[in-house]
Amino acid sequence: MKRLIAFDVDSTLLRVESLDTAIEAALSRLPDATESRRQLRDFTNGGMTGRIALRDSLEARLKLASLDRTAVAEMAEALRKRITPGMAALLRQLREQGDDLHAVSGGFADLLEPVLEDLGFGHSEIHANRFIFEGDLVTGLDADCPLSRNGGKAEILNRISTHADTTIIVGDGMTDFEAFEQGAADRFIGFGAIAQREVVLAAAEWSGQSYVRSVNALASALKL
Repeated sequence: MKRLIAFDVDSTLLRVESLDTAIEAALSRLPDATESRRQLRDFTNGGMTGRIALRDSLEARLKLASLDRTAVAEMAEALRKRITPGMAALLRQLREQGDDLHAVSGGFADLLEPVLEDLGFGHSEIHANRFIFEGDLVTGLDADCPLSRNGGKAEILNRISTHADTTIIVGDGMTDFEAFEQGAADRFIGFGAIAQREVVLAAAEWSGQSYVRSVNALASALKL
């Protein structure tokens, strides 16, 4: 049985939200960013729980602080140290038993590619948004990428899973559950080791899907 397992990245493969970490770093250089930090948390939680449209959440976060190529490159390097403990070993085990692994993220490839390459993902196995730059400054996101909008993960899974007997999606947010709900995955595993979102737990329970709170529990849930 050929399985394709699609992993969310932020708060799943990584123990942080990559875009938020980059924006927090930019905000830390401002004299008073208390309100911006509150808005950042609100925009992120709204997008992850489905309260705010994903693209609106991403665009609102990008407007909170200026990012440039240097900041993006520095954060991409820093994220290589933010892997969820135990996740690298689990990915190796899954590949050794023949599973096809992909990273499917609403985050940005500009930030995530180095750490995902560390985790063994090839270029064709990384699916994420892209920043738009004007000169050195980030001015927005590529709106043509399916992952910039709700339902985009289902579109990606439908594209990459044609040769799989079973498709599984693992993640902490409603965009991950939506891919299952829209029929693009046979199974959803909610991952609550880093961020526990009650609406995702409720969706998993309502649909009879798995919800785990540790990497060890995820490994058990993924056993053949």
